[in-house]
Amino acid sequence: MTPAIALRAAEDELAKLRRLLALTVAFIHDPAHDRDARTALARRLGLPEPRPQ
Repeated sequence: MTPAIALRAAEDELAKLRRLLALTVAFIHDPAHDRDARTALARRLGLPEPRPQ
């Protein structure tokens, strides 16, 4: 694998991880879901916890 191909593969993987993180953060801050579950997920992933409503 050439360095350019390896770099492109790494960039594609990073883009996937960023999309997954964005979806996860959106879930954590969506009040339609159980607050305890969202708080536990945020703590487990080291992300900011949902704000009290």
